[in-house]
Amino acid sequence: MSSNAATAAVTPKADLPHLRDRIDSLDSEIVRLLNERANVSINIGLVKKNRAQANGTAWKDEHIHVPSREQEIYERIQKLNHGPLPTPAIHSIFREIMSASISLQRDITIAFLGPRGTYSHQVAFARFGDSVQYVEQDTIEDVFDAVESGTVTYGVVPFENSTHGSVVQTLDRFVSGKPGGVMVRAEDYLPIHNALLVAAGTTRDQITKVYSHAQALGQCKTYLSTHLKHALRVPVPSTAHAATLAAQEPGTAAISSAVCADLYNLTILDPHIEDLKNNTTRFLILGTKSDPLPPSPQPHIQHLTLLFFTVDHRQPGALCDALAEFKKRGINLTRIESRPSRVRNWHYVFFIELVGHYDSPGVKEAIEGLKAFCLDVRVLGSYPSQRDKGEGGGE
Repeated sequence: MSSNAATAAVTPKADLPHLRDRIDSLDSEIVRLLNERANVSINIGLVKKNRAQANGTAWKDEHIHVPSREQEIYERIQKLNHGPLPTPAIHSIFREIMSASISLQRDITIAFLGPRGTYSHQVAFARFGDSVQYVEQDTIEDVFDAVESGTVTYGVVPFENSTHGSVVQTLDRFVSGKPGGVMVRAEDYLPIHNALLVAAGTTRDQITKVYSHAQALGQCKTYLSTHLKHALRVPVPSTAHAATLAAQEPGTAAISSAVCADLYNLTILDPHIEDLKNNTTRFLILGTKSDPLPPSPQPHIQHLTLLFFTVDHRQPGALCDALAEFKKRGINLTRIESRPSRVRNWHYVFFIELVGHYDSPGVKEAIEGLKAFCLDVRVLGSYPSQRDKGEGGGE
């Protein structure tokens, strides 16, 4: 705020003691309202618990975090906010309010690819706040396993990067998992700004080895080829793990985040070394089931559905026939990718993401139509689109 604006905001009666009294009064009202909201949240949890008992399902299987409802709340408070607090500040405040609220309903645990400071950790914290418990995992596969076994409530995994493409460990774990064991509940996006981290005093000429996640190494190929042509590039499970190694081994560096520089006492030798400055990674929030289509869906909230299938590769046009099921119903496909099925050589699984919720009639019909041409069809979840977050600008 400028000095003129600050002066204009002060009335003759608004001396410092008066303003502080006003702050104290407002704080009292905020605390009262927060607890009133918390009591309503507790009652929502009781309603969900009673509903689960009436349906004969376990309370632990009733999901507390509802992505579509969360998105509605954030959009509503954005419309309500007329300043002077900026919308990101209001968003951060409400993230913590909702984090505390869902933790009152039930203990929530979040698995992420560790150690602390990975981009997955940053996304998890930005999504779920400070009032839930975080459990780091050694690999992406371990995150899936923790969700599938019920050891944790939700998991966060990287899915694809705007520069380097899909995270194949995530795709392959979907294929190898049991049907319905892990489902996609939400997506999120994080702008990725990779930095070259070294121990204090290390110069670029002394670096003989660079550690990072394979995705981050791929996102920084131009920088590495230009400035560290002779350094060995070593892929490791995560960017934060790379930082721990660089902190221990002389003559090494890590491609990681500025957050990890602080966490592991490293120096940023070069910031922002990614090839493309709008480098962004997309993440998936995993649970044991997806949310059904809301009874009164908000028309402005677009849902996406992820699925995979296989076809008889000996049948000419089998893939074309399968995709035609979506075209003839006017369903837009936002991605298609193949991965080896690992059943036999040169046999592939096709991942499809489409616009629409699995419960919507057209999508249901299309997926049923797939079964005439496909050997296996598995829906991996429907979730609200966050694509607008990913247009501008990550593991």
